[in-house]
Amino acid sequence: MRKHFVQTPTSDRVPEGSTVQLQCVAPESDPKAQLTWIKDGVELEKSVDSNVIYGNDGSLIISAARLRDSGNYTCEATNIANRRVTEPATLSVYVNGGWSSWSSWTGACAADCVALRRALESDVGSEVIPRLRRTRTCNNPAPLNGGAYCSGDEEEFRSCNLTCRLDGRWSSWSDWSPCSPSCHRFRSRTCTQPPPINGGRPCAGRELETVPCSEDYCVPSSAQQPHLANEATVYGGLACVLVLLAIIMALCTALLCKRTREKKSSVKNIYYAESGSHVRHVLLEQQQKALLADECVKPPPVGSQFFTLGSTCSPSPLHPSMTLRSAKSAYSGYSANRNTGSRTALITECSSNSSSGGGKCTIVRTSSNYSDDENYATLYDYLDEKAIGYLGSSQAVLAAQVDQSGARLQLRKCGASLLIPENSFDCDRMIYVAVSDQLSDRPNLQPGESALSSVVVLGECEGEPASPLRLMLKPLVLSFRHCASVFPKDNWCFILYADEGFGWQRVLTVGEENLNTTMYVFMEKPGRSDGGMGWCHVMLDTFARVMLAGRPRRSSISSCKRIHLAAFGPSERPRTSTFELRVYCVLETGAAMESVAKQEQHGRLLAESDQFLLNEKGDLCFCVEDVSEGFSIRGSTLLSESDRQVEEFMARIVVYQKTNNAERHVLQVRFENNIYDKPPLEEDRVVTADFHLPIDVKERLSQLLDPPTDPERDWRGLARKLHSDRYIQYFATRPGCSPTTLLLDLWEAREYGSLRATHDLLQTLRVMGRPDAVALVEKYLSHFSYTT
Repeated sequence: MRKHFVQTPTSDRVPEGSTVQLQCVAPESDPKAQLTWIKDGVELEKSVDSNVIYGNDGSLIISAARLRDSGNYTCEATNIANRRVTEPATLSVYVNGGWSSWSSWTGACAADCVALRRALESDVGSEVIPRLRRTRTCNNPAPLNGGAYCSGDEEEFRSCNLTCRLDGRWSSWSDWSPCSPSCHRFRSRTCTQPPPINGGRPCAGRELETVPCSEDYCVPSSAQQPHLANEATVYGGLACVLVLLAIIMALCTALLCKRTREKKSSVKNIYYAESGSHVRHVLLEQQQKALLADECVKPPPVGSQFFTLGSTCSPSPLHPSMTLRSAKSAYSGYSANRNTGSRTALITECSSNSSSGGGKCTIVRTSSNYSDDENYATLYDYLDEKAIGYLGSSQAVLAAQVDQSGARLQLRKCGASLLIPENSFDCDRMIYVAVSDQLSDRPNLQPGESALSSVVVLGECEGEPASPLRLMLKPLVLSFRHCASVFPKDNWCFILYADEGFGWQRVLTVGEENLNTTMYVFMEKPGRSDGGMGWCHVMLDTFARVMLAGRPRRSSISSCKRIHLAAFGPSERPRTSTFELRVYCVLETGAAMESVAKQEQHGRLLAESDQFLLNEKGDLCFCVEDVSEGFSIRGSTLLSESDRQVEEFMARIVVYQKTNNAERHVLQVRFENNIYDKPPLEEDRVVTADFHLPIDVKERLSQLLDPPTDPERDWRGLARKLHSDRYIQYFATRPGCSPTTLLLDLWEAREYGSLRATHDLLQTLRVMGRPDAVALVEKYLSHFSYTT
């Protein structure tokens, strides 16, 4: 083993609650050295403190620094041949002070006007004027370990409203000022001790006093003249230089504008050959040609329906607030495992849970060129103060490093997923998706609107600001569940709110899009996936947080939301005379029920249902009936009248709304072993890289369907067959993107998990009358069946 470490930990001083990462890279050795961390002479074990994480790159990560984490840290590298230890690195965790609340105002405003005038006339100062006082202390918290003391005043005074008539009096004179160039100095005073009150007389005398300076402190004005002349010469020369620079810049600007106009006038035709991969012809409806806001699109000649799109324009730069920063973190815990995908190796996965049990974070690195040397993981904290969402305790986060092969990130329990198509980025990127059900994260809705989904966040884990060279090359597809009931009657008008780093904005209303709309929303029909639950798919090409809202389309028809009902009880069989029954009624968004599950992690699920429809008006009623013998209801708790051991508990909960007595829902509650004690069906947070069609097949399909021929047989016909033609202009106006490829990306997100998706697409192409596209997909299916 070599003598020196490649990288050693360094001392640091951090505030409490921040994330700390101590770097350590072992010396070169054969066999490879194992790294351990030692704090104050004691080895740190991962299983003892979940707040301390061992990174795969050898670093030590403290998710949320505490005062007890202060100490001396050393990194030890050992193998069978030798042992090396780094110099101690001191970590100091400090706490900045915080103010307590202001105390109540103290003091009395009552005053004897005659005595007050006499006191002021005797020159005792304005302190005799009554006033109110309040204080605060720097103990919330008190500064510790060298933390900064609170900034601001510890006490505050407020003048009383007096009824006395008081004359104004002068304050003390200020100190004399330094001598001015005119050999004078000054001092001043103010009429504020006190100021005239209730019509009192103002102060008599001068406010400013001026006296000549003595000869020792005054420079004769004759000696100042050469100095002033030199200054005038310098300023005059500088002004001439600035004028010359301005003239030169104006000439350069005029020359550049002239050359630009000459280049534009030399363009004879905006049509280009289809041989270049970055240019294509797109057919749009005539009435919306004038609405094109993208400067990359040039208008066609008169009488033509076609125009040309080039990829020379880039999207707007990514706002830095949509990135994950190494700033603040409350996560702890770390585990690693290996996964593989069809074309992408899922190398490392780490999951962490907050100490309160509220937060989840999973980070996965994916790469299409896997090697053992690339096995590493890094903990990213989320969101700076202006970032997406200030995610609260009800949250789930999944991050993955994605290359050009694309990936699919799924938060299954929270009902959200992110599809990253192939070639969405030009280099490896660490992308995350998060779900929050906190009310504070939601936008301010307009009257009559209500939230229909959780807040879903799409961002990038990046420690450095985004640059125009690191933009999305094509839109991503963000999918999440909503609670709007659209079957059998749909009376909802759906509205999408988004925050792209500049605050929440109303991005679009479904069915009212135009060519200025930058996102595309596809509302999944009930019954297609997830047991009939509603899904919303959003295509977007910027990092943002989004939320689906809605309002009734017609006031005469009631709009309904799907509600999840769940009854919880004690985790163990009751052995006392008390049995506590808790009933929850939350929106059917996945994330809401996941929040309940976290809250009831020490409870037992006794009954649940997701088939209840809640109208926008009407009281919600819960009735507990058919309670087991020996129990009686006392408020929210069921009590047993006898002291015998409880052998069994059963009850029936009837849930209904007063405006709709016909919609009565019954929950059968029974405390039995193994009723709801089911093992988890599948992993919650999953990153895969499996697609129904590979990228080469999609690119060849786009070459066949992109050229505008017959509206029923090109990509526009495919959009109609896939029920994605409501805002068809979106697919035609994405710079540098194929309309067919965008449609297939949305199809991939919608059909995830379907075993018949590719065969149904094949039948769609047959109905469209495209034998060339059918032959291409059939060839892929035959080859796929042969290889599998």
